[in-house]
Amino acid sequence: MVQPNQDQQIYRHVGHLMTEDEDVATVVAPFLRAALATGEPVVIVCPEPLAGTLAAALGAGEDVQVVPCDSLDERPPTVLASIARLVDRDLPGDGRRLHLVTGPGRPDAPLAAWAQTEALLNHVLAARPVDHLCLMSAAHAGDSAATEEVLRATHPWLLTAAGAVPNPDFRPPAELLREYQQATVPDPLESTVPTLTMIDLDDMRVLRQALNRVLAESALSPDAAQDFVLAIDEVTANAAEHGVPPVDVRLWCTPERLLCAVTDRGTVFDDPLVGYGPAHGDMAVGGMGLWLARRSVDSLTAAPADDSGDGCTVRLVVNA
Repeated sequence: MVQPNQDQQIYRHVGHLMTEDEDVATVVAPFLRAALATGEPVVIVCPEPLAGTLAAALGAGEDVQVVPCDSLDERPPTVLASIARLVDRDLPGDGRRLHLVTGPGRPDAPLAAWAQTEALLNHVLAARPVDHLCLMSAAHAGDSAATEEVLRATHPWLLTAAGAVPNPDFRPPAELLREYQQATVPDPLESTVPTLTMIDLDDMRVLRQALNRVLAESALSPDAAQDFVLAIDEVTANAAEHGVPPVDVRLWCTPERLLCAVTDRGTVFDDPLVGYGPAHGDMAVGGMGLWLARRSVDSLTAAPADDSGDGCTVRLVVNA
């Protein structure tokens, strides 16, 4: 097991691509036993039967804990918040490190969403003294080559039979997320006629009323529709306060997905990592809009409004 030193990031993100017939006792369990031997706790957040197999391989003891993993297949901001809460709850706080094991996720989970979550963990947990082992199945999404490519791009360390070794293919989170976001612009729905168009918006109440009316006829559940309205409201308010008017809102609704594009004439915020954690702990103070919006949608990206680079369009997508 590679021991952390002062030159390394405090959070160590280790990836391992499991083969279909892999015995966790041969590679994964020895890695975790090395942590237990130094008195550092292990928290397993994996589906069954893997969680039980790992726990049995490590042996019973107060330093081994198995935690339900239901929330780890949610939207990236929700997963990030869940893992951060878990880490903060279980960190020893006495100089010892926490060893966290997660995955693999659902085989049918979108690979792009998983990739963004894994990239963002390096940002959100950077200051936590955690060794985080992410297990991934080669059968994920039916494309083992793409799965391995994502795993190598998002983990600074890789688990091998010799322990954790530095990964030369790791890419900085901001670089990777910016690439993913650029690949979604423009959205194909934007070549069709919008379901709702509001130009030069000057009354947020009118926007909310129009959104509620249109989304009531959409494929979204009432709760999902309200979350989408909240996200659009937050982004539009940010555009009105921090951007340059006019602010235009366009909404596309299909049975499979919904897209809202909020455009102002200001400058694009070019930090793909912003909004993936609360700006502070006090909801009453404000400054939490982007974080709240990200938690309410499947995708939120920002890009120049036109080819000249002028203006800013924020796109919010919800899968129905």
